[in-house]
Amino acid sequence: MLLLLVANLIILPVAISFFNDDLSTRWIAFNCLSDTIFLIDIVVNFRTGIMQQDNAEQVILDPKLIAKNYLKTWFFLDLISSIPLDYIFLIFNQINFQDFSESFQILHAGRALRILRLAKLLSLVRLLRLSRLVRYVSQWEEVYVSESKNFKIIYLFIYFIFFFFLTQN
Repeated sequence: MLLLLVANLIILPVAISFFNDDLSTRWIAFNCLSDTIFLIDIVVNFRTGIMQQDNAEQVILDPKLIAKNYLKTWFFLDLISSIPLDYIFLIFNQINFQDFSESFQILHAGRALRILRLAKLLSLVRLLRLSRLVRYVSQWEEVYVSESKNFKIIYLFIYFIFFFFLTQN
C-alpha cells in the first residue's frame, strides 16, 4: 500500500508533465489498479482499530466508534483523492462512441482529446493521497516514539517533494 502510494505521488506528476496524451494500456491499468486499491483501503479503514486519545496503549475496536472517527477525520479527503477517474472516462468513452457513426466519431475526436487532457489534470487530485503518507508517518511516530528530529527531517523531505511537484508547469 505504501509503495503504491509513493509510486502514485512520483509517477503521476511526471506522467502528466512530460507524456502528453499518452493513454497506453499500462498507464490506464496502473491508474485503475491504484484506484481500486485505494477504494478498498477506504472500506478497510472503517474496520481498522484506532488508538485511544488519552491512553496510547488502548485500541478501540468498536465499529461504530471507528466509523464515527474516520468520518470526522480522513474519510472525505480519502474519498476525494480516490475518485476513480479512469473508470469514469473509460465508461464515458464506451457510451459516447457506441451510438455514433464513424464520420460523426471523427468530428468528436477533438472534443474527446480535450476531455482526456482535462482528465489528466483532474487526476492531480490524487496527490491528496499525500495525506495518507503523512498519516502513516505520524502513526509510526506514535508507535515507535523516537527522536522527533528524525521525523521532522522526513516531514520536510515529503513536503519538499510535494511542493516541488505542485510548482512544476
